[in-house]
Amino acid sequence: MCGISGILSLRDSRAATKLMTDAIRHRGPDDVGLGELRGPQQTVHGMFGHRRLAIIDLSSAGHQPMFTADGRLAITFNGEIYNYAELKRELEREGAVFRSSCDTEVLLVGWLRHGADFLSRLRGMFAFALWDSELDRGYLVRDAFGIKPLYVAERDGEVLFASEVRALLASGRIRPALSAPAVASYLSTGSVAEPLTIIEGMVAVPPGCVVEVALGNAGFRTVGARRFARAYPPEPDIHRDPRSHIHRVRNALRESVRYHLVSDVPVALFLSGGIDSSAVAGLASEVSDSQLESFTVTFSEADFSEAAPAREAARRFNTRHHEILLSGDDLLSALPDVFAAMDQPSLDGLNTFVVSRAVRSYGIKVVLSGLGGDELFGGYPSFRRARYIAPLWKLPRPVRHVGAMGVSRFADLRADRVHTLLDESSPAYAAYRGSRTLFSARQLASLTAGPSRQSPVPRPDDADVDALTLTQQVSLYELTGYMRNTLLRDSDVFSMAHALELRVPLVDIGVARAAGSAADAFGARNGMPKPVLVESVRDLLSQETIDRPKRGFTLPFETWMRRELFDEVNSVLTGVRADGIGLRRTAVADVWDQFQRRRPGVNWSRPWALYTLLRWAAQNGLAEVAVTDALPAHVSLAAAG
Repeated sequence: MCGISGILSLRDSRAATKLMTDAIRHRGPDDVGLGELRGPQQTVHGMFGHRRLAIIDLSSAGHQPMFTADGRLAITFNGEIYNYAELKRELEREGAVFRSSCDTEVLLVGWLRHGADFLSRLRGMFAFALWDSELDRGYLVRDAFGIKPLYVAERDGEVLFASEVRALLASGRIRPALSAPAVASYLSTGSVAEPLTIIEGMVAVPPGCVVEVALGNAGFRTVGARRFARAYPPEPDIHRDPRSHIHRVRNALRESVRYHLVSDVPVALFLSGGIDSSAVAGLASEVSDSQLESFTVTFSEADFSEAAPAREAARRFNTRHHEILLSGDDLLSALPDVFAAMDQPSLDGLNTFVVSRAVRSYGIKVVLSGLGGDELFGGYPSFRRARYIAPLWKLPRPVRHVGAMGVSRFADLRADRVHTLLDESSPAYAAYRGSRTLFSARQLASLTAGPSRQSPVPRPDDADVDALTLTQQVSLYELTGYMRNTLLRDSDVFSMAHALELRVPLVDIGVARAAGSAADAFGARNGMPKPVLVESVRDLLSQETIDRPKRGFTLPFETWMRRELFDEVNSVLTGVRADGIGLRRTAVADVWDQFQRRRPGVNWSRPWALYTLLRWAAQNGLAEVAVTDALPAHVSLAAAG
């Protein structure tokens, strides 16, 4: 796990690349490297930068940027290829010779021999840039789920890329302008939805795609994105015997956890005591050769603390368990560091920052998380809501609204929101939007200068949605929406702020394929949460874990914002120039006032989202810069195929 950066350009790019690489030093404290890129005539065509967190092959043989022996290819790589040992043996049988024991060289040699076709054989999380001096081409690549970030910008015949948005800004070659569509996207859902970034003109490389960078008359430019893998590829046969599905899911989970334990340094666990983290911990304890360490965040507020179930799970799986007690005062004192680490504004992620900092203080460099279980196995309310409202889509649109009041009672949604959502093309998308909308379109228009041209909750292009079942559709929206834009991004940014590699065994192609195929095998199972996952790991879970009501891992913001955090939030919401980032001061003040007066429907999330946006912009010197309504400047990154 590392940080990568670079510039493809005919200009001298060493100084700018060094600035970007220095900006992500926290991602890789073990080594740093810069590498010059040359074309067929030995002219300089750019620079690659790299910050290394050594996990596999701790020796200097893993130094990056890495070049092939003949100098043709260069790579700067972030992530892990978990099946690199098998791939290495296959390449050796083909005659390849290796100089290291690291997965980066396996990828480099595999590309040299098989080109981009080699990507379909990878199991892992990754984002990398590769330069082919013979073809005079660059390639930007990202894993199918988007676990690892990769951002790109084009300016004046140059293509710049980096692991973080702020690293691109550090180059000094990009004008820092906030994107109005991205601000609207953030306010709609609590995070900026890809391909947008909070900075105008920067975009995320599409997951599961290869973006080619070519040299033309006007300099370097991206020339499109070719898809090599999809995040959610359920097999078409969903009519197998349920026990067969359970067997396949269990095998896929076990294999993925085994792969995710591949490391030359110790691996620890995030353990909450819930179904997802317990499943990962149980499987890891089965396949690991040594006792694992586990960590959980606890609170003095009993309604939020998961200390007791986490302790029970730790005893069950014989882990060396550590509890991290967090108070409102602790969070208040940590906020400067949190915002120093925050790459883009996000409603979520502070819990990851806190636990990652504690885990790293124990000398741990790799940790496993249960992230992804709710998205793949139906753990969110959006799955239930989709089932409730689906019958209405058999009726003409005007008739749907007649049932809105009744449906809102069962679906736990307010009637006005249901009326809006019933205009959507499918119940799956309506349920997802209903679950993930923070500020409605009407509220956005009040907060900003007017409605954005950007869809607040974009549809994914990762699969043929119409070919999926209702449950599979909701899973796809959760995977490519909330998980990708919020959970994965925050997990990467806030763990790597402490040079901690966070791995997600449930977010795996093999697991996704098995889970998607089994999505409808058990139905609702009398309210049992995630029945497919539970049945596949039942022997690892206590009945108490199975029966415990689902409670998302969140901090006691509602309480803390009225006590320990009140002065801080109030000072930002009333003191920072909201109009500097395109928000109306009076509308921001009204949201904060409604929260203080405990108005229905205005919980902590709305004022906290505004606070985060305003403080992030102020901390990064963007509260007074221009806000542009332009969509991403270059659209050739839309995935094809």
